Amino acid sequence: MTKERRRRIVSLLEIGVCIAVGAAISFRLAPYDLPFFLHAACVLGTAGSALSALLNIEQAWTATTHRCTAPGCDFRVRIQHADAGESRRWQEIAAAHPRHDAV
Repeated sequence: MTKERRRRIVSLLEIGVCIAVGAAISFRLAPYDLPFFLHAACVLGTAGSALSALLNIEQAWTATTHRCTAPGCDFRVRIQHADAGESRRWQEIAAAHPRHDAV
């Protein structure tokens, strides 16, 4: 399975989970006879929050982080879906950036 296909499958699964979360909230709010726009706001807000959380989890899991090698510097670069050459280039940029912030 190619990386592109795997990413598409993961994206579809994330969207499916968000739809399921939205549907669950919708069914739980149904007995309260809320106005349509309030009901929609609650469902969309919950589904959007679930999607944001899932995207952050995916990014933390799949991203590569390159940090500055200077002692006390907290500069870092986080990249996703980069090939070996691009990853190496960002690693060199992180190590040689001009601004070093000591903590």
